[in-house]
Amino acid sequence: MLLFVAGVITMVCLPLSVLGASDDRDALIYRVEIFLPHKEGRDETADIQQIKETVKHLNDIDVLFSFKELGNPRIILVLDVEKACSWPQLTGFLSSQGFEFSVTSLYHCSDFAKELGLNLPNDMWASSFGNDDLLMDKKIFPVKDLSTLEYNEKLKWTFEEELAIIKNGQPAVCFKTLAEFPVELVYFAPVSQRKIEAIEDVLHGPNTFHNEITRLENLDYYTGVCQGD
Repeated sequence: MLLFVAGVITMVCLPLSVLGASDDRDALIYRVEIFLPHKEGRDETADIQQIKETVKHLNDIDVLFSFKELGNPRIILVLDVEKACSWPQLTGFLSSQGFEFSVTSLYHCSDFAKELGLNLPNDMWASSFGNDDLLMDKKIFPVKDLSTLEYNEKLKWTFEEELAIIKNGQPAVCFKTLAEFPVELVYFAPVSQRKIEAIEDVLHGPNTFHNEITRLENLDYYTGVCQGD
């Protein structure tokens, strides 16, 4: 069964403002998660390579980032979709292969930080990653009994902590899920001892959030061959 989020089930060439949420601050950016079915005799590596090559040649869809979950047959793409009617190139291919997938609208964390009154440096976030061990860090901020001011201050504190980490040489990129509450931030970054320590520090910060870490590898470098083979 195909899973669609944020109005991408329609295949007609509608304006992006129709496809996005009512806020629609940056409905051009989407996270697409593709789940390859477990099936006896299926060549997982061949399927992943096919996805990898297909997304490279999509018209009016730019692949900002592409990852594979380490140890599991799940592909995670961050796409900039210039035209809504470009979606059938991807959704039609995935459907024809029997792959389940979900789509979530995103926008840049820098834009969200501005709404909180915090101006982050334009060059703060990474635009690409090499062949490193990577992670996806989802942070969900429960509202609980916080006032709007307290909630926003917690979010600003998180961005300030992240800026300090990046200034210390730890690259990352961040997106916010378009839904309003609870706020969900999604980070992609290389795995390092410094990053793990920073996550632990933040988890002990004011009014802790829900944290989910997923280990990734860069899809650009994926071959399906184990290191040392």
